[in-house]
Amino acid sequence: MSQVTLKHVHKVYEGGVHAVKDFNLDIKDKEFIVFVGPSGCGKSTTLRMIAGLEEITAGQLFIDNILVNDKESKDRDIAMVFQSYALYPHMTVYQNMAFGLKLRKFPSEDIDQRVKRAAEILEISDLLTRKPKALSGGQRQRVALGRAIVREPSVFLLDEPLSNLDAKLRVQMRTEITKLHNRLATTFIYVTHDQTEAMTMGTRIVVMKDGLIQQVDTPITLFENPTNLFVATFLGSPQMNILKAKLVLEGNKLVALLNGDEKKAIVFPDQKKRQLASKDYINKEVYLGIRPEHLELSEEGISAEIDVVEQLGDESLIYVKPKGIDKIIIIKAKASERYKHKQKIAIKFDASKIHLFDLENEASIIGFPHENRFQAKARNNTLVFGKNEWVLSSKLLDRAVQKTFEESMVVAFKPEDVLVKKADNCYKIHAKVDFIDEKSDYIACFAKVEGLSNYLVYRLKKEDKKVPTNEEAVTLYIPEDKVILYQNNERLLLKEKIYPNEAKCQIKLKGEKMIITLGNQKLILPKQENISEGEHTLRIKQEGVKVLFNKKIRKKYKFEKVRYPKNSLLKVSAYDEDKTGEKNALFVKINGFEQYVTLIVENNFTVYDMPVFKISLDLDAIEIL
Repeated sequence: MSQVTLKHVHKVYEGGVHAVKDFNLDIKDKEFIVFVGPSGCGKSTTLRMIAGLEEITAGQLFIDNILVNDKESKDRDIAMVFQSYALYPHMTVYQNMAFGLKLRKFPSEDIDQRVKRAAEILEISDLLTRKPKALSGGQRQRVALGRAIVREPSVFLLDEPLSNLDAKLRVQMRTEITKLHNRLATTFIYVTHDQTEAMTMGTRIVVMKDGLIQQVDTPITLFENPTNLFVATFLGSPQMNILKAKLVLEGNKLVALLNGDEKKAIVFPDQKKRQLASKDYINKEVYLGIRPEHLELSEEGISAEIDVVEQLGDESLIYVKPKGIDKIIIIKAKASERYKHKQKIAIKFDASKIHLFDLENEASIIGFPHENRFQAKARNNTLVFGKNEWVLSSKLLDRAVQKTFEESMVVAFKPEDVLVKKADNCYKIHAKVDFIDEKSDYIACFAKVEGLSNYLVYRLKKEDKKVPTNEEAVTLYIPEDKVILYQNNERLLLKEKIYPNEAKCQIKLKGEKMIITLGNQKLILPKQENISEGEHTLRIKQEGVKVLFNKKIRKKYKFEKVRYPKNSLLKVSAYDEDKTGEKNALFVKINGFEQYVTLIVENNFTVYDMPVFKISLDLDAIEIL
């Protein structure tokens, strides 16, 4: 087994550069996973944290279910191939591949067997006596791979290993690495900024931007169903065409008006209309996306003029200017069809292949949703939405912030977390399938839940034997740890368990003051009634704390300087944070508390800018039990 699990992993460098933010990923045994994204998105930093070459600021890393945060690289059973070959120039290929094993004092016979076996796999057996200067770039890359293979690790890490090769050699080595993965049948984690490498090699792709995961899925699903505008435009060559459009209803039809012009109207198929996330988008402007291969040049359609034609051999890329739209559109066409500069043509859109994105948050609003969301109410820890009632478990409530569970809220869960078979620790939902939408590698099921207006969407594998028919009743199961609750756009369930924020303390009375000793720190506060000297339990209220900001943070976020009484300050160190909306849940370590303390403060700073800080505790922020 060679599973890798990253839970809420962060990386912050000196100076406050937050390179990786709340990275969560389960990498399965024998999977080929690819991290892709623009330069500076955090993909190589994440790989180096897995390798142990970078320290993890916060979060947990498991390899084969063993926590390895504090383990040295050599003890993690991984092998890494770097962007530069880093071969020893004075050693032969054999010696380069054997060097790491010699340092680990493997027997000579074992080393010889491993090197020769790896050389056969990579087809470099005839190069073992050569030195690196006598090798081509592709051969050197194979030697670097061979040096990793002889280790026989649980996990292979590859950091842009093909970036120094020419275009032809890159294509060849892409194929070789894919073959290698199939032969070795172990876990590969591969980093690249080249989307073609990602799409052709990975069983799953992790798309990253600004340190955040944007989407994780198979290559074809990312292409067909991007979760936001960034993923849609990053994958695909040439990239997706993006236009502004206004959605309107004409009779019973959903129509997109380009530039708000009724003459440039695109009518959606009925099924596409039913997939629109919310009726609130009607009569609103959205981003409309369509890939170049889903556009046609025809006699009827939107009038346009050809600007540039690029001949690519088997196909042509045609850059056109639609009449009345200040935007160039790219169309893929057959090379056999001849087009010229300034030629007048008409563009026909394949409406079934159109993507729509929210104008503000750029999230996809049509097709397979990122999240199922339903209006709900809570009554005495029972969640009610539609005709469903869920008794919230203690495990779930342990992650709930201190808020009244009686107001209206939103219950949410991701389509991929919906189960069709009964499992432990799950909530049950009864629904009726309205229609299904077959994709290239999965089947999207759109189901109606009694008492609710929007769809519950879930995914079935292509190989699943039982695919529901329209109007078929189904029972679905949602794991309790996958349920998300929102109230006023703030998340109510935190990623970490919330402990009671209680610790033993000693209290001494001095006049009208009480001196509270907590671990190695002291608080001097006004005396409370009915409090005697001796041992007590101190409880810190989640939302009663004030943060003392240092000069650097005040300058960065333009905070005013606020003075708090020195005797009311406690020093804390940040463990992690969870931004839930307008509020920020801080998980901090305070001397004297066995578990970390959960504090809810305004979401106006990040603890990674200030890993050690002070909090002010007055009588409103504490309880003495």
